[in-house]
Amino acid sequence: MLSANLPDDIAKEIAVRLPVKSLLRFKSVSKSWYALITDPSFITQHLERSSDSNHRLHLIFRLHALTRKPCISLVSNQEPHASRDLDLPFLQKNVEYIFVYGQCNGIFCLYGVYRGDSNRPCSTCALGGGASMILWNPATKEVKVLPPSHRDLIDSIYVIFGFGIDPVTGDFKVVRFGNLAFEGREQPPVEVYNLSTDSWKIINAIVPAFRLCYPKCRTYLNGVYHWLTDDNNDKYILCFDFGSEVFGKIQMPPVMGYCETNVAVIDEKLACVATFYMVTHRFEIWVMNEYGNESSWSRRFNIAPSSEFGSFLGFWGDDEILVEEEGRLMAYHLGNRLVQRFEIHGVPRLFKVFGYVESLVPLAA
Repeated sequence: MLSANLPDDIAKEIAVRLPVKSLLRFKSVSKSWYALITDPSFITQHLERSSDSNHRLHLIFRLHALTRKPCISLVSNQEPHASRDLDLPFLQKNVEYIFVYGQCNGIFCLYGVYRGDSNRPCSTCALGGGASMILWNPATKEVKVLPPSHRDLIDSIYVIFGFGIDPVTGDFKVVRFGNLAFEGREQPPVEVYNLSTDSWKIINAIVPAFRLCYPKCRTYLNGVYHWLTDDNNDKYILCFDFGSEVFGKIQMPPVMGYCETNVAVIDEKLACVATFYMVTHRFEIWVMNEYGNESSWSRRFNIAPSSEFGSFLGFWGDDEILVEEEGRLMAYHLGNRLVQRFEIHGVPRLFKVFGYVESLVPLAA
């Protein structure tokens, strides 16, 4: 029995509305509370409610403007001018780089490089020492260190990662493969990590040929991870389905050829953001209205030139974009065109912004 004064169904309805921090404290109140809070159905219900909330949270990954050390800040639309720095989730405190490969259901996939190995921040050969890949739940502070893979990819080949959920099994997965920019070499193996088994496996998947992958331009949507790639100046989106474990390609809108481009998600739809650099900056936001249908691309926003705009970082809900200008974080409302500045500063063009939902999702394999 959860409460002597309230029916169980009402107590559950109250509990599902509580923040993760409160629920973690309540786990020690009684066996019945512990059973409820760790129950998978309750965890799912709590996540769904958090996702539907108007309370928007974002994690900002940046290098501190003065110390040039990694920082992680939490910002909220309920406190628009405030931010809170979070402790780095890595055991080693001498982390010099943090690479973020996305988040799903409140879980982040991070790759940290420690001092002494900063010249090879993207090589998985460093996983045995000097770097580590982790899954991290910022709300519960739980960390899962991923084991080394079966095979190291060739040192000189840039290693590409993606993180997401298998929509069939609900399992968290990480995919890793090599950049195929180097002609005449055999395709490196494609490997997938499963949280449920806490192990890597080599899969029989063919990666479409590409020459360049933009490390900042990637996003996850509904079981599929997306990377912006370039093949002889022909940009397209490389994608990996975590359910079928198959790669594919999506052509971008034709306007994307002569501008800085990013991929993102808005209103649960795949989006492309084009930044045109002139004397001032102008943004175009294109949305794929029917996923996978390349003819369904349509321009949703055309944002007039502004001297205040810098690099596009992401969406603040569905009506604002986040941009970085000279090491400052700003939000621009797509409707009323108002600019809001946050008290967050960092090294210019090295901000990374990810939408975040608090969750109780565990990382135990």
